[in-house]
Amino acid sequence: MDGGAWRKALDQLAHGSFRARPWFEPGPWGCHWISEKIPCLASDVPNYARSLELISPENCPLFTNDALPLVWSFDRLMAAPLEACICAPGSRFGREFPIRFDYLDTMRGGNLSLQCHPRPEYIRRNFGETFTQDETYYIMDCEPGALVYLGFNEGVDPAEFHAALRESYDKAVPFDAEKYAKTLVAEKHGLYLIPNGTIHCSGTGNMVLEISATPYIFTFKMYDWMRLDLDGKPRPLNIDRAMENLYFERQGSRVEEELVSRPRVLREEAGGRLVHLPTHPEHFYDIHRFELSSAMEEQTDGSVHVMCLVEGERVLLHTPDGRTRRFHYAETFCVSAAAGSYLLETENGEAVKVVKAFLKPTA
Repeated sequence: MDGGAWRKALDQLAHGSFRARPWFEPGPWGCHWISEKIPCLASDVPNYARSLELISPENCPLFTNDALPLVWSFDRLMAAPLEACICAPGSRFGREFPIRFDYLDTMRGGNLSLQCHPRPEYIRRNFGETFTQDETYYIMDCEPGALVYLGFNEGVDPAEFHAALRESYDKAVPFDAEKYAKTLVAEKHGLYLIPNGTIHCSGTGNMVLEISATPYIFTFKMYDWMRLDLDGKPRPLNIDRAMENLYFERQGSRVEEELVSRPRVLREEAGGRLVHLPTHPEHFYDIHRFELSSAMEEQTDGSVHVMCLVEGERVLLHTPDGRTRRFHYAETFCVSAAAGSYLLETENGEAVKVVKAFLKPTA
């Protein structure tokens, strides 16, 4: 590719919209929702457990001339001076793209592992990351009675919990997860908040859009339901690291009060409405949902907007550079901060829902 064309293309992405190439993989909890809903995937795998839709260390954008694709590192898009166009001028994240979207498919599959993520000072001290993985579960789809494990039950004692985990690991006996972890019945289009140090797990029967911060892979698994991975080996656990990071005060009624997002309508207009799904104070990003009947315009207000079509077959994105792009159900796409504004439009009169995540002004 000619250098001038390369730089021009990067500049167009940095001032408009882009989508990264997703990456799909099987796993011990996975099933077939992803393969049934997303066309053209390979069929020579046992299942699809997850899709990495937008995780900057993992996903790559690509250019094509309709014959040959050119795949390149996402990091190049975040190199100076483009990073301020993509995320936000003066953002504390610099060249690190801060927001990630991925799918976790447990529909007719198995539970995820019982896990937590490190506290900010812990991930800095032990792994050199500048921010931690504060995440959320957005329920794209679910079966009746599907559960989300979130926080602790009232009165859980840390020492007793730790001893039960160690006994399960040392003696290879089942751990009574529901005795300790609080369970909530999953609601379609519900948002569950998982700030760092929170015990959590998606139960079987959920299709989760995980909206999260983007450090690298530091997840502390405490219990994995006595199962083996696809290679027939036990998956590694990190019980002691988890115990150094868990917040045991997130238990009982505080879970519903603090970790279940309560939607409220921000504005209504002829083309639809914008709904706020508030995140936790620990989260540096916030989440809105467009519920479109025809078209709505939005301002970027100095932040990248990461979006996903969570209901409906397709949606059109119009950006000020004169480009129109069509995105389909479950596809993730971004509008750069420097775009300034954009218009989302339905096709064929179909009502659709689009979730967007963006940086809070203080980030």
